[in-house]
Amino acid sequence: MVSIGRRQRRIWNCSKCCENFDTSKKLRQHRQCHRKNESDIQYNYRLDEKRQIYCCLTCDVETDGKLEMETHVLDHEEKYTCSVCGEAFVRPYEYSCHLYGHDQSKGFCCPFCKYKTPRRTAIIIHINTFHLRKFIYNCAQCGKGFNDCLLFKEHSNVHEGKRPFRCVVCNKDFAFSSYLTSHQVRYHRVTIDGVLGKNQCHVCLRNFARNTTLENHLKIHDKKKVHEKRHLCDICGKSFAQIDKWRVHYRVHTGVKPYTCSYCAKSFTKRDYLIMHERVHSGEKPYSCKHCGKCFNQGAPLRLHVRSHTGERPYLCNLCHTGFISRSVLNLHQKHCSGIESK
Repeated sequence: MVSIGRRQRRIWNCSKCCENFDTSKKLRQHRQCHRKNESDIQYNYRLDEKRQIYCCLTCDVETDGKLEMETHVLDHEEKYTCSVCGEAFVRPYEYSCHLYGHDQSKGFCCPFCKYKTPRRTAIIIHINTFHLRKFIYNCAQCGKGFNDCLLFKEHSNVHEGKRPFRCVVCNKDFAFSSYLTSHQVRYHRVTIDGVLGKNQCHVCLRNFARNTTLENHLKIHDKKKVHEKRHLCDICGKSFAQIDKWRVHYRVHTGVKPYTCSYCAKSFTKRDYLIMHERVHSGEKPYSCKHCGKCFNQGAPLRLHVRSHTGERPYLCNLCHTGFISRSVLNLHQKHCSGIESK
């Protein structure tokens, strides 16, 4: 006799590698291997399971024991000293956790930049991703690294040309789910006339997906802060309203280029320049033409390409009044322009 209404057994899924288990105990045991790998990535060395030796990620030193390797990696690490108690730390993550113990109201602070977060796991991902450039997942096609499992899985949509996340309001599609969420919050959030919505600018009524983005946007409307350029370069005399822009400008004089390409030896003064450069190596082209589907690795070439479809010629010659799609093409034309309007 077959029992009716038999309860279906639950399947337990691993969020890291998507393996399935029939009990929660097996899943907990499986997670230990991920914690082990994450620990190795965090501490500048890894365990070669085939040869059973520890390998330094900074140089070519290999040791049989874990304690020897932990002692060796200290030679490569910069020490961080607490200004409150004077205790020194080698690993930036442990230093951040130590500062959190002194003052929990500030959250976990990054020792390299101004980033703050109330979550312990978020500070680990931030330090490994943006400063140490150590990743748990790597794309097999372009080599790009990720510390977020969801972003790693959705990254394959870029190579396959898929945009599976579609807005139900305007039918615009996206390759990443986070892009869809930001789009819907920014353009399709329902508001009441006369009532200021959540994360909405009170000056221009523009909506933002994050509160931090709104705070940065409000600084644009603060005329005193915008026009008052208090940060002066002591070498060339150029002034800046924001200290971050002053720091980037100062690297032009000092020659400091803190952002190094993971594929070649080139370095850059801004992180944005590094991201655009690495697309040359990885072949990633996230900007696609909506008219013909041609892809580009930067936004500026895409804008010029779209004008070939729309017929837009915003740059006019003051002699023959002929239009061109870019200023560089206009400059070449003006060198040989006779003043006769072309038909």
